[in-house]
Amino acid sequence: MMVRRRELLGMVGATVGAGVLATGTAEAAPRDGQKHRGPSRRTLKVMQFNIWLGGSRVPGGRAGIADTIAAVEPDVVMLSESNPQRVADLLADLAERGLTYFDNRNPVDPAVISRYPIVEHASFPSWSKAVVSVDGTEVAAYSGHLEYRYYVNYLPRGYGGGTPSPLETSEYGWGEIPAGPITDVGLITRLNAASGRTKATRTVLADAAKERARGRLTLLAGDFNEPSHRDWNHRTRNLFDHHGAVVPWATTKAIEDAGFRDSYRVIHPDPVRRPGFTWPSDNPGAEVGRLTWAPKADERDRIDFVFYHPDRRIRLLDSVIVGPASSIVRSERVAESRRERFWEPTWTWPTDHKAVLSTFRLTTR
Repeated sequence: MMVRRRELLGMVGATVGAGVLATGTAEAAPRDGQKHRGPSRRTLKVMQFNIWLGGSRVPGGRAGIADTIAAVEPDVVMLSESNPQRVADLLADLAERGLTYFDNRNPVDPAVISRYPIVEHASFPSWSKAVVSVDGTEVAAYSGHLEYRYYVNYLPRGYGGGTPSPLETSEYGWGEIPAGPITDVGLITRLNAASGRTKATRTVLADAAKERARGRLTLLAGDFNEPSHRDWNHRTRNLFDHHGAVVPWATTKAIEDAGFRDSYRVIHPDPVRRPGFTWPSDNPGAEVGRLTWAPKADERDRIDFVFYHPDRRIRLLDSVIVGPASSIVRSERVAESRRERFWEPTWTWPTDHKAVLSTFRLTTR
């Protein structure tokens, strides 16, 4: 029997162990030593990219990861479903394409790679950090890949969310709920809290506050395995198989309460006209059955994010979805609305997610 993606992730986590806490200094390119007479401005492109077990689930997927980065040329990439070997392979593949990136040496998933020198790095449960020096302006970039179980945004869609026993709804596993959708927001909120996603994120929010106190800019991105509270509101309650549920998803709310802004929603504030779904993405190289977990439902959600903390030195210019302009709905490949903007691949798309690319203008020293 084929082991499914989330089961594989669980096996990887069990093998590596729980989150590792460590700090250190990564190798980086030498600084040029030039002194700037005044501030200068640079474009900083930041991408969140779930690479689906290193591209291993799609023929040509490994090359597709490097081709995506080579085409988009992001300055900082937060990688999910990575590990040290996958990151090493990616850096080698990028070098073959004439591109030099540095990594934050996280011993487990997730990772950060950067075109700019990484001067410090740290690991947290479900998160890692890279402090990137952009012409002397330091940016603390956090990469997250949060708990995949307790995926309770499936409950209103009539499917279990893989909640472990003995908690409520655990009897459904990932399967269809015989009695139909569960829309009890109190239950959904309690089970979501049990996932630990918000608790793990509060740890890096506290660290980010310390980094800002040191004068650093802060960015935060990841595959949250949880939607945004901005996407499950009164306007979307009867769309996308929400079945009337309005859910204050806790992780994105905690991040915004800490002062961060959701770059995609800043540029595209309307979740009806531009929902920005990132999962499940269509992928021509994969059978539909490998791309869906709720085969009779509209399971689309935006679970990949790029957040930034406002500062006079950073200005958001744009945010766009990178990936196929189609998704999986009720086991069918369905084109997304033409109102959405996509950077569509002409190369092999390596993953079951779409990526998020946000572009900033950075004022450096």
